[in-house]
Amino acid sequence: MTQDFVSQMQNLPERAKRWFQRLKVEAKIATAFSRAAATAAARQIEPSNPRTWEFSGFSQFGEDGVIDYLCSKLLQSNRFFFEIGSSDGLQNCSTWLALGRSYSGIMVDGDPVAIRKCKEMIDERVWNVHVIERMVDQENVAGLMKMCPYKDPDVFVIDIDGIDYYVLRRILELGFRPKIVVAEYNSAFGPDRSVTIPYRKDFSRREGHKLSVVYGVSVSAWRKLLGQYQYKFVTVESSGVNAFFVDPDVFPPAFADQVRGLDFCENVGDYMGAVAYKDADGDMVLPRRDWRLQQDSIKDAQLIEV
Repeated sequence: MTQDFVSQMQNLPERAKRWFQRLKVEAKIATAFSRAAATAAARQIEPSNPRTWEFSGFSQFGEDGVIDYLCSKLLQSNRFFFEIGSSDGLQNCSTWLALGRSYSGIMVDGDPVAIRKCKEMIDERVWNVHVIERMVDQENVAGLMKMCPYKDPDVFVIDIDGIDYYVLRRILELGFRPKIVVAEYNSAFGPDRSVTIPYRKDFSRREGHKLSVVYGVSVSAWRKLLGQYQYKFVTVESSGVNAFFVDPDVFPPAFADQVRGLDFCENVGDYMGAVAYKDADGDMVLPRRDWRLQQDSIKDAQLIEV
């Protein structure tokens, strides 16, 4: 984008700016549907292998496909989702359900810029999705969940890069039991440590650690928490960002037991451990991604054992 173009955009009347923004949103939505069509059609689904369920439309990686497949196996559906950390609605885990499957639901985010874009994306497109601006913590989440008309929404997603553990724990304590839970995990903590960050409701990933890699929850901690509520772990998606859990009672008998998912994957979008550098010969080298390489950088971080 040239500086001249930026200057021209800044000088446009407000109505023209909104029109250009609308065109940009429409283009992103069209691209997402095209990507979903291409990646979904390329699948060869094996019921026991979640990697074969994956496709990406609006999700960052293969989450759309995993969620879509799990929803198709529910014995009963209320066609409702609840996502905390929905960003601008153009890249999250629930927009495919809203636009592709006509689900009702709630999208929540604390970023006012992102939430404005999300409302613009939803407005005049679907009537049954509510967009809420809120920084969620364990004190205010009870009030927020009054917007959920079901104790058992089909899909619940949490992705706030911070105090996710405490928020979801409180939601479960309140008696909510989503059929499918999608929870972001931090692969820098590795596959075995059961840890999360200390609770601080004003936590910011960017301020929490100089490398922004100390945030959220380990996959093992999620498995412990949700296991206490008799959820079955299904898989992590193959890009190492989200873990999937199901209430086995709302799926066909032994469905979850037959699935052979991935226990852990590296986060391919995390720059740590994959930054190219110059070696002694002056050649650029891209190192192998390995969560173990991050351990030295976070060894002094304060973490809570779950």
